[in-house]
Amino acid sequence: MTDHDQVPRRLVTCDAPDVPLRVVLLASATSAHTRRWAGDLAMRGHEVTVCSWHQPEVGPDGWHASSASTGACLPLRLVRAGHWLRHEVRRTQPDVIHVHSLGAHGMLSLLLPARPAVPLVITPWGSELRAADRHAGRALVARLALRRASRVVPTSREVAELVRNRYGVPGPRITVLSWGVPDVLLDAGNDADPRPTRVKYGIPAEATVVLSVRSTSEVYRTHEILAAFTRAARHRPDLFLVLPAGHRPAHAAARRAQQEYLGALRARAQDVSGRVLVIDQPLGQADMFNLMRASDVAISVPQADQRSSSVLEAAAAGCRLLLTDIAPYRELLGEGLMADLLHDPLVSSLADALSHAGPLDAKDRLSNRKLIGQTERGSQKVAELERLYRDVARPRAV
Repeated sequence: MTDHDQVPRRLVTCDAPDVPLRVVLLASATSAHTRRWAGDLAMRGHEVTVCSWHQPEVGPDGWHASSASTGACLPLRLVRAGHWLRHEVRRTQPDVIHVHSLGAHGMLSLLLPARPAVPLVITPWGSELRAADRHAGRALVARLALRRASRVVPTSREVAELVRNRYGVPGPRITVLSWGVPDVLLDAGNDADPRPTRVKYGIPAEATVVLSVRSTSEVYRTHEILAAFTRAARHRPDLFLVLPAGHRPAHAAARRAQQEYLGALRARAQDVSGRVLVIDQPLGQADMFNLMRASDVAISVPQADQRSSSVLEAAAAGCRLLLTDIAPYRELLGEGLMADLLHDPLVSSLADALSHAGPLDAKDRLSNRKLIGQTERGSQKVAELERLYRDVARPRAV
């Protein structure tokens, strides 16, 4: 990038809390997480542009979207994407660029100048870092992107330690920030009648409902969840399992893989016919939370994770939580969350837990809701993110 391409700094935004920020989110526009952050920041009056490798499936709500060109071979598309991204940065003149994930959008961030005029904030996803453990190319992208960051913002202390120890990011440049639970969900009331939601999805009124709160995929071990449920269901005729498919991938190949995975799940579910519901269509935030409030047990059992918003929402909804015994979930228990941790082999431990699981008692439900309401309120998290943006955008004395 030449000197005339450098973006002028708007110094007034950095120290004046009432002046809106211009924020570029370099992130998947198809992601529910991206749409939530973009919408929340726009609601606070900031000018938000999402620069995405993929075109969003739905129109934005208060924010702008721009996507890289399609229809070309990957090398040519990367060249075009570099020109497109630099043009978008010059056009929007952001105060900060926030990179979500270290996969495709981490790679896109490397198309910015080696010494960008705009500060970079990076939120690494645990799944991307786990993939980097097995792939030298992904590890290189992660390392190069993290070294450029003005601030790295993981959602768990475990990932903070990982980016510090493995990728050499200095501690002062790391801020742990959970994404929290949206206020609209926390303030919706705690005693919703589950019957309308159960009727909507054809769930028996008297069933003990077990909900997988993550997308149906190998990452979230859905086949193992179904295998464990099948074992437990032999002795528990009241159990009913709900498996939301999650968002539709942007890539055609990924969509085909998702459909194949769902097809295999349905075939295995024939062993407990009539007691497993696979929800094909993506669910909005409110619909998913209603489903949580209509469920008794929530499951999240990945082999690696950060502080999952889905787990926090299920806790706020009053579900009994069955979670894998991994560091981010142990962090939650250490902070007072009521949950049961499962050890490997997962199918055996989860089947045993489901064989005895019932609704969480009223005292523990209240305890979880109170904890989430006090420590994970979404508006507080967005305000913390806003302060972080202003801090990294503040001009430094030379």
